[in-house]
Formats: sequence, C-alpha cells, structure tokens
Amino acid sequence: MIKKHLRNIVVLPIIILAAGCSTLSQKDPDVIVTTEPMLTKSDEGSVDKVTSAESINLDLIENKGYTLGNNIIYFEYDKYTVDESEDKKIIKKYSEYMRKYQNATLRIEGHADERGSRAYNLALGEKRAETIKEIMLINGVSKNSIEVVSYGEENPAVLGTNEDTHSLNRRVEIIFSNTGK
Repeated sequence: MIKKHLRNIVVLPIIILAAGCSTLSQKDPDVIVTTEPMLTKSDEGSVDKVTSAESINLDLIENKGYTLGNNIIYFEYDKYTVDESEDKKIIKKYSEYMRKYQNATLRIEGHADERGSRAYNLALGEKRAETIKEIMLINGVSKNSIEVVSYGEENPAVLGTNEDTHSLNRRVEIIFSNTGK
C-alpha cells in the first residue's frame, strides 16, 4: 500500500512538470510578431472638399488619399470592438459607397497608443483594422477591395503621454486607395 502511494507521489510531479512545459511553449495566438520594416509617418496636409459628378462629397487629405468626411473610428484602451452607433454609421457609409463603386479600393489603417510593446501594438492595430474590414465584408464589400495596414504605435495622431492623447491615437482610419471613378 505504501509502495503504491510512493509511486503516485513520484509520478504526479513529473506529470505536472510536463504539462506546465507544454503550456509554456505554446505561442500566444493574439500576438503577431513581424520582421517587416515599420512604415514611417508621412506629413499630413490639409483637407480639400471634392464633389463628384454623382454629388458624393469626397475629402482629399494631401499625401494620404480620399475620404467620405469622417473616416476615423476610435477605440477604448486595449479594445478592438465597434460599439458606438456613430462608428457603425461611418462603416455603413463606406460600405454603401464600396458597393456602389465596385472598382473602389480602401486602405484600413490600424493604430494604437504608445503603451505596450511594439509587437503587441502592431497586433492590436491589425485587430482593429480587421474588425472594420469584417464589418464591411458582412455589409457586402468585396474582400479584394480592402487592404489592411497596421501602424501600431508608430504613427500617432497627436504626441503626448496622457489619456487624452492616448485616446486620440487608438484609432482606425479609412482611406480610399482608388475612389472607383
């Protein structure tokens, strides 16, 4: 009887150790590590209103591309869900445009604030952009017309280290690569 319990006492720690080692070696599926070079921030220019023949107002952001007015969706700290009705309206507006102009293409740029590692912020920016893309796909936009780019923390909208500046840097920007016209 003692021999049996002694064997269990010896075998149990070995099983626990083996289980712990296999858990430690697993990769975190939510973190994407990339060796790609970082994209650098371009100088943002002024915004000019452009009206198409079909009376759809497009804004030209110098050195970036065209937008349909408000093109920025903000996120809570460490989140990538779209909960605000105004944000959903922005996505719907772009989705409707993309369905109307089948040749149009978008670039969805994901951003994060400076907190967290570079790899984590790149992954978070990508998750934010992918969330917008998924909503557009559900709304009938072709997956071939959407490009997702993550800048992570590397392209801040504003500089600073307080909650106000951080909240402005946690965003997705939707920009036309081609307006389809």
